Amino acid sequence: MTNTKQKINAVFLSALMVMSVFAAAVAFSGAAAAANRGAGFTYSTGPTDSNGGGNGDSVGQVGPGAVVFQGEEDLEDGGNFGSNTDIGQLQKVSGDNSGILLGNPIPQDQPTGSYTFDGNSGTDGVTLQTPRVTSVEVQNGGSGDVTGSTLQTSSSGPDAFVRADYNFQEAEDLEITVEDENGLEVTNEIVVQKTGLPTADRNNDNGASGSNGDFDVGWELDTTDIDEGQYTITVEGTEDLTFGDASETVTVNITSDQQASLNLDNDEVVQGENLQFNVENSPEGNYHVVLVESSEFRDGITADQASRIFRNVGDVQEVGLVDNTGPVSASTVASNVGSDQEVADVTRYAYGVVEIDGGSGVGSIETQFLDDSSVDVELYPASDSSNDGYASGGSHASSVTVRDTDGDGTDDSEDAIVTDLLETDDDQSFDVVEGEITLDSPSGAYITGSQIDVNGTANQGVDQVALYARDNNDYELIEIDGSNTVSVDGDDTFSEEDVVLSQGSKGGNSIVSLPGSYRIGVIDVQDADLDSDGTVDDTLTTSDFNSGVSGATALRVTDTALNGTFTTYNGQIASDDGQIDVDGQAPGKDNVIVAFVDSRGNAAAQVVSVDDDDSFSEEDIDITSLSEGTVTAHILSSGRDGEYGDTGTSSDSAFVNTIETGYAGGSSTGDQVREQILANTVDDTASDDLIVNEQFRLTDGLTTIESVSSPVEANGTLEVQGNTNRVPDDNTITVEILNSEDESVTVESTDEWGSDGQWSVNVDLSDVDIEPGNYTVEADDGDNTDRTSVTVVEAGSLEEEQPDTETPEPDTETPEPDTETPEPDTETPEPDTETPEPDTETEEATTEASGPGFTAAIALIALVAAALLAVRRDN
Repeated sequence: MTNTKQKINAVFLSALMVMSVFAAAVAFSGAAAAANRGAGFTYSTGPTDSNGGGNGDSVGQVGPGAVVFQGEEDLEDGGNFGSNTDIGQLQKVSGDNSGILLGNPIPQDQPTGSYTFDGNSGTDGVTLQTPRVTSVEVQNGGSGDVTGSTLQTSSSGPDAFVRADYNFQEAEDLEITVEDENGLEVTNEIVVQKTGLPTADRNNDNGASGSNGDFDVGWELDTTDIDEGQYTITVEGTEDLTFGDASETVTVNITSDQQASLNLDNDEVVQGENLQFNVENSPEGNYHVVLVESSEFRDGITADQASRIFRNVGDVQEVGLVDNTGPVSASTVASNVGSDQEVADVTRYAYGVVEIDGGSGVGSIETQFLDDSSVDVELYPASDSSNDGYASGGSHASSVTVRDTDGDGTDDSEDAIVTDLLETDDDQSFDVVEGEITLDSPSGAYITGSQIDVNGTANQGVDQVALYARDNNDYELIEIDGSNTVSVDGDDTFSEEDVVLSQGSKGGNSIVSLPGSYRIGVIDVQDADLDSDGTVDDTLTTSDFNSGVSGATALRVTDTALNGTFTTYNGQIASDDGQIDVDGQAPGKDNVIVAFVDSRGNAAAQVVSVDDDDSFSEEDIDITSLSEGTVTAHILSSGRDGEYGDTGTSSDSAFVNTIETGYAGGSSTGDQVREQILANTVDDTASDDLIVNEQFRLTDGLTTIESVSSPVEANGTLEVQGNTNRVPDDNTITVEILNSEDESVTVESTDEWGSDGQWSVNVDLSDVDIEPGNYTVEADDGDNTDRTSVTVVEAGSLEEEQPDTETPEPDTETPEPDTETPEPDTETPEPDTETPEPDTETEEATTEASGPGFTAAIALIALVAAALLAVRRDN
């Protein structure tokens, strides 16, 4: 019974399940058939949409050629995709993922592109794209973009909008969600209407107001009763498309405060730096005036510079100056400035008009035209009903115009500026501190007349600097290459190369042209123009210099110097060469003169240039016009004054001509020519010229052999040394070994020797087929020869004799004790000639026995031998 009951229950439950599945299938198919995929004409403020013929959900049929999106679900085949009617079975056409199936639902990361029923291009299929909300913008009632910025609350109903662009209109609707700063959703409280595509019929369904402009959709906002704070607005799809780029979030600050604020980037800047500021908390599209009073102007600035205190950059729409008549041009101000007045004396303000764009108004202040003190910047309110026309519309400068406050029907200097009638929205102060300029070069020491680089650094905003020198009193201007100023580059550095400080017409040039210790400094051109005539002053007092943006350092100026030498060979120059080299140093000079005078009064001279490192070098100076004999060589410098003696001649080439054709070339002797050169240069009255003197002989070319290593073994090396007066590199000395038939055996050469003229050549005989015997060695310089003989011996013969030469060395010391013993034998030399032989042996034995082994017995034997010798001599 129990089993039968259980079977009946099982059958009943199975039947019920089948019926339920069938009913659900019928219901689903009916919904799918009735659904219209896509948004239709309406856009939702929430997840559902009951307006118009549209459908908030993405459910619907898709046919060939349709566009579908990543993340879509519940899609059905709404057309013929070939033999395959399941949209999820469509295949990717091309690319790295070709052939993969589309899937249904479509994955959020499914590769985009074309999908067809057979995977081939051109057949039935769909295009898969990434869903995107491409733009979301919060606008105020004036269509100004306040996204991320400030939106002021409304006092008269809806007056703000959220606009959006997106690409998945075919798939589903957009919805908007608004949260306050605590994360509480307030969408229904602030979003009052929704607008569709910019087509009239589409906006009629929901009574939306406002225009979407270039956007696809929009929602109208009512901020009348909304609390102040930051609000987060999210726009995304209504169902499936709520991920990635299909969702976009922005923020906006809603405030009821009508007072704008002014923010400065820094509260302290170095004079010359640009200071950026921001006008905030003001509705989009408003215009605000910012002012700096003329009492803050820097002394000495021009009217044009004052008019540029507010820079015309960023959101600044207009800049200028204001006097008692209102806005005034810089040229008018310049004409109103008296000889003893500053620009600040005839103006009231420098102003800028800033537009609120993108939530704030950005501007910048040029601080190089402001005094180094505390500076106030005032921000005035935007348009106000009590001041119609003030900073509204296109009349940006109306805030600084004159109002007929005295009622005489005329706007004149007796009336008030608009800003005088208003309270500021905000004001901020910042400190301007004096800048700094550094002079890196020159410093330390300077040789008058020399070239030097002038360089250093300056603060931002310093456009030009001027160089000054001070002796004991005032600072005097230094002219640099014909200019009184040096430009500062964009990286805040200044540089001038190869400057001769002592050349120029200014007082500072004169100071550094004489040896001594001075101060040299650099100053901002703005501070060096005390009389405001647009040019730097020639003289500044120490107080004026130090009170400006300046920097100074000590400079020790030394006199010009000269040293040098001529290259000769063994004190000679061969007339066959007729050339000579010179080198040296001449700091402070661009050129020197080299001059040569022979004993007959002939002279040769030429100009030699001095390099940037103060050195000079000249090769192959032609002296062929001189006679052989003693020649004096001279290096001349015109000193720091650049003039030779008291002749009035500063031209180097002109003085060269004077030497060659004036002092020489006539009947004067060499000594007379030299006396004239000295008398008109270094020996002249008050001359500061410098001279270097040398002497050499100009003579015939000569090359001699001084020594050879003879004898030399047949496989050895012959060393040949000699002297010459020829110039190396231009000449070669060839050493040749000749046999008795004057035939060449081998040849070696050299072109290297020093100024002492000593040359050396080693001739390797190891690879030469040479027999022992006598040979001739010849040295030839091309014009002159010299010979000597040499003996070649058998290879190794000199080495065999070597032990014999060394053996006698110890013997020379051994006989020393015996030199006194033979003295008594000098009277009978003949018999003594044989006697020393045994004595030598005895002495040697004695030497060998010396030391501890020398006993009394041996001494006795020696005494007996001496006695016998004496007896023999008596007989």
